[in-house]
Amino acid sequence: MKTGIKTKIALLVLALSLPATSLLQHVEAASSSVEAKRNKVVQTALSLKNKVEYVNWRQRQETRAPYKTDCSGFTYLAYRLADIGVKLVNKDDDDQAKVGQKVAWGDFKKGDLIFFWLDSDDKSDVGHVGIYIGDGKMIHNITAQRDVIITNIYKNSWYKKRFITARRVIK
Repeated sequence: MKTGIKTKIALLVLALSLPATSLLQHVEAASSSVEAKRNKVVQTALSLKNKVEYVNWRQRQETRAPYKTDCSGFTYLAYRLADIGVKLVNKDDDDQAKVGQKVAWGDFKKGDLIFFWLDSDDKSDVGHVGIYIGDGKMIHNITAQRDVIITNIYKNSWYKKRFITARRVIK
């Protein structure tokens, strides 16, 4: 919360000291910086295709390619390698589902984390996570048989039925 207040004060001071056109340029630069971070995360995640093998979380090896990890390890790895100043809390999907700003189904932006339940008995327990890459698609590390894939989440009803939350961690 303090960061938000400091940012608002800084923008107010900036607004009072700059001509309107200069202020607009600053706002546009900050906005493109966020977009650049989103694109970098997506490009990094896409670059990991065929370089990541799905394994049980107990068998993770994420220090060198070929990487071995699960779905939440994949999201953590993509953000770490993108090096955009956003570090996910850890490699646990339940913990990742609590960071950032909550996003409703369909309001996704590139880089958002999208969480789903797997166990039919507990619809609140996160069992899977992926990274939204735009155009209705998500990249995720899904199973040992398929590793990292891209899925159109709007054309596959399984994902909408099992959606728990999405989180925006790039701001």
